[in-house]
Amino acid sequence: MLLVAALIFCAALFGILSRPVGFLAAFWPANAVLLGLMMREPRLASFGGWVAAFAGYVAADLVTGSTLGMTLWLTAANLTEAATGYVLFRALAEDHRRMRWPQSVIVLFAVCCCAAATSAFVGAGVSTVYFGRDFALSLELWFSTELANTTVVLPVILTAPKLSDMRLPGRIELSAQGIRRAAPALALAVSILLGSLLEGPGSFAFPVPALLWCAVSYSLFSTAVLTLCFTIWGMVIITGAFANLPGDADLLDWGKSIRLALALIALAPLSVANLNAARNQLLMRLKDMVEHDEMTGALTRATFIERSERHLEENGTAAVLMLDVDRFKTVNDHHGHAAGDRVLVAFASTVLATLRPGYLFGRLGGEEFAILLPQTTHGEARAFAERLRRAVEDHAVDIADGCRLTITVSIGLAFQTGIARPSLDALLAEADAALYRAKACGRNRVETAAA
Repeated sequence: MLLVAALIFCAALFGILSRPVGFLAAFWPANAVLLGLMMREPRLASFGGWVAAFAGYVAADLVTGSTLGMTLWLTAANLTEAATGYVLFRALAEDHRRMRWPQSVIVLFAVCCCAAATSAFVGAGVSTVYFGRDFALSLELWFSTELANTTVVLPVILTAPKLSDMRLPGRIELSAQGIRRAAPALALAVSILLGSLLEGPGSFAFPVPALLWCAVSYSLFSTAVLTLCFTIWGMVIITGAFANLPGDADLLDWGKSIRLALALIALAPLSVANLNAARNQLLMRLKDMVEHDEMTGALTRATFIERSERHLEENGTAAVLMLDVDRFKTVNDHHGHAAGDRVLVAFASTVLATLRPGYLFGRLGGEEFAILLPQTTHGEARAFAERLRRAVEDHAVDIADGCRLTITVSIGLAFQTGIARPSLDALLAEADAALYRAKACGRNRVETAAA
């Protein structure tokens, strides 16, 4: 509760200090911050959490000199917006709430429209009662302001990685790759500077091409942060432009129009980044499907061979293990192919749990598998093979008919030294010959290829 109250107090205070015209803030992040917190941490969306948010809003208004009546009215409008957004977002799938689907930006925009509309209907009357303004105009201004705020602030919160997953660069390298990586952000900074030097209502559109470049170059979260920075800058430009408006210009109409424009412009980079992230995720899934066996999760034969050959070229020493599940045909004949599939899945799971980082595990066909141990000594490879054999033997497999099978594995081990560099085919052939000796000697054992 203290955390929620403190964050809302700070966000509301920031908005209050940005009020350029009348009582409405040029940039009001508090409602979007509250909604984002409730969505990212559902445990905060308790009665205590909402009470804490109420306290944060009221405290920020009172310390800046607002009357109690107006403070309570404005707070009711702010909480209405956050509550409406929360109810609508909770009805959506988790992937939409985290903006992982191509349509998520449009869905988020629709939710923001509904939340801003309900907030405007509750809060616009404050302008009529306390400032004597037209209700319809106040409604439009409130709606446009809240729509712009939520559209650009919410994506930052919803797509932000966990603090434990965030990594800051240890140092900045002025390499060609680093410069290319920073180029979109630098272009955005330059275009914002140019837009600040030029006059006219269209100057805030200058950074749009750079924003789109950022959207296709960076992650969705990074694009959301840059879009937020662009929008805040746009609000500052609006504030500065008010001083140069003709005397007969309506400041409220001007502000309403620009805020709506900023909200709609923000949709472009967010949508592009969202689609780019969805495409990259799909490509990763397709790559994973191509490179891994669907049933066991082991590398496919082609991928295993390709990666192993690359390791053999780069590393001085390596060991190759050929593995074969003992009496696998008997399992299929006595218990059916479904039971055989369960055995393979359980076997592969045991192997994967035993592997160290950098080891390669592939399915060569049927019940035959192979493992490459790069930069491994003979003793380490032999010890690993024995640990793996015991792990498989100790793991009973549940099959469909209620039986529990104890499976074993025979292993053939071939070793490459840093001096002699045989091909992968030769190593696999040596390991395969050692595997046949292991089977001929009674199975459930490790045999090493002759030096």
